[in-house]
Amino acid sequence: MQELHIVPDGALLIRNGVIEESGATQRIENLQKARGAREIDAVGKVVMPAFVDPDAVLIASPTQVSRTSGEIKEIPLRVLSRRRLEAGAISAAAAWARCGALTVGAHSGYANDLRETTKVLRIQQGLQSKPLRIRSIFSPRGPTEVKVLIEQWLPAIRRMNLAPVLELTPGSGDCLGDACLGIDDARLVATAAARMGYSLRIRTAAAPVDAGVCDLALEGGVLGIVSNMPPPVLYTGRLAAIGCVHIISAMSTTADDPDIRKQARAALAEGAAIALASGYRTTGPGSFNSQYLLHLATERYGLSDAEAIVAATWNAACSLRMSHVTGSLEPGKTGDVSLMDVPDYRDLARRPGHSDVQVVLRAGQIVYKRGGLLVEGI
Repeated sequence: MQELHIVPDGALLIRNGVIEESGATQRIENLQKARGAREIDAVGKVVMPAFVDPDAVLIASPTQVSRTSGEIKEIPLRVLSRRRLEAGAISAAAAWARCGALTVGAHSGYANDLRETTKVLRIQQGLQSKPLRIRSIFSPRGPTEVKVLIEQWLPAIRRMNLAPVLELTPGSGDCLGDACLGIDDARLVATAAARMGYSLRIRTAAAPVDAGVCDLALEGGVLGIVSNMPPPVLYTGRLAAIGCVHIISAMSTTADDPDIRKQARAALAEGAAIALASGYRTTGPGSFNSQYLLHLATERYGLSDAEAIVAATWNAACSLRMSHVTGSLEPGKTGDVSLMDVPDYRDLARRPGHSDVQVVLRAGQIVYKRGGLLVEGI
């Protein structure tokens, strides 16, 4: 999907957290069931679905500087209290919500073993809907034997119902920690995980996405491929046909490749679905501001304003298998809404560094409202 459905002078009727009606304001106001409803005035503003960030980290190892060597080292998650980790995650969740994002795909990639992974995923489970809707993603890290992963880790996470999505990083090179698997090993793990009921996602170890990764994605029916480079055009249509979304971490510095715009346009022409992600983590460049991602998408990747918004809402929700809940403003969907203080949706990508979020509603309830300017003595 690359097009927006725009309703000039539109309105939403939200009841019990769910969008009940959407359409022209005059029609909605004349409905009997709309009488007595609390009204939020959005005249001259853009009302859109809350942003969806499909790839980020809520809980990661903090770092400390060694007093003896001066080296910066990670503090193992296992030695940190649950309260400390929760505090950091709550702060991050609030920052996402203030920027209009209410759904996040949060992976466990900084957990080094099963114990740490379980700790991270349990904390994410406890923070569900406070205020984020969290899709937990099990992303194994560390030199783990395939047999151990299949026979111990996957069943344990599934038995505790901690993560419905498994993320694999096939290949070699610059991986997240030591998470890379050979293609054949990744295929074994993917097959076992699918039998256990996991949905699958792939993170590429290096760009561009190669034929082996594409074949694995097609065989496994993956939800998405996280990479800064689109897959080969030869595979684009086939991947789109199985609902595979290409997830771009727009903040990555590798996105400055001069050919990236051409490749992104070619992928879109072949029917690719592109989703925008912050790729937020505690190290490296990052931003909670999904509006800034719209700017990067139009400037770096050559997406149109409409394509960028779809990539940050609907396509992002599809990549997490959550499009039945959020990602668009349709009857039956949860009332996750952002009210943007601009008169035209095309203004959003043209204001880098700004956050024009004025009001954010989660399930029809206001969770954030921007305060007015207080000027005294004038």
